[in-house]
Amino acid sequence: MPVAVVHTDTPEGRAALTAGAREATDRQQPLLVLHVLDDASASDVEAVRATVGSVLGDDGWELRTAVHDGDPTGALIDLVAGSGAERLVVGSRGRNAVGKFLLERLLIEAPVPVLVVKTPA
Repeated sequence: MPVAVVHTDTPEGRAALTAGAREATDRQQPLLVLHVLDDASASDVEAVRATVGSVLGDDGWELRTAVHDGDPTGALIDLVAGSGAERLVVGSRGRNAVGKFLLERLLIEAPVPVLVVKTPA
């Protein structure tokens, strides 16, 4: 079963990618990179692929995207549920109240264990 990692183009997202790749290697499992988009433009998907590739290289991972309909966390939970992943890796930092709520929602509603990675100081 694959290891899934949530991608965002932030330091926290890059820390999650690195930790997710390490987790997948340690478990000898494939790595799925999950990204929720605002719209389904091909250029956005290619930009995400290039950003992930700059951190992980071009091989050894698969990108899965979804377009949200106003609920990016719900779209992410649906992506995880459909991925067949055994674990989800997500980056974290000091968050405001809304960010804390969204992370808590992800922790509660994700159908798999969630590994929260802090950004190195």
